[in-house]
Amino acid sequence: MVKERMTGSPEYKSFGLAVQALVVLANNQGDTCPSCYIAETLHSEATLLRRILANLVRENILETREGREGGYILKKDPALLTLAEVYRALEVGEAQFKTMLHTTCENKLGMQIRADFTKILGEVDQSILDALEKYTIADLAQKEGY
Repeated sequence: MVKERMTGSPEYKSFGLAVQALVVLANNQGDTCPSCYIAETLHSEATLLRRILANLVRENILETREGREGGYILKKDPALLTLAEVYRALEVGEAQFKTMLHTTCENKLGMQIRADFTKILGEVDQSILDALEKYTIADLAQKEGY
């Protein structure tokens, strides 16, 4: 089996891994899950996952427990935790927004395009958030086979 190389935006990769990690935690509700266990379940790297999950700790979505029985635990009810909240916590839209704006030059054309991009990307980001607001971590965790 040939391993497929991951391409695309690192922000969307972080969002995908964060959502999957939250599903693992929701399915282990009340139990502390070490990052190594979550990473193994997701076939990912524990170091990368810890970096991503640190953002969710900072936004009070997760809490960490230290020591021998340490790891991560959901701080929010999975039925109330929307994918939009996770998206905002990881600043996915903002990162994409800044990336596109950095492509514009500092002349008259660049200034006009930057203004247009700002309007368009604001609409795109809002439509993404509107769609993600419809789904919770519990919705995904309840699917058969997880």
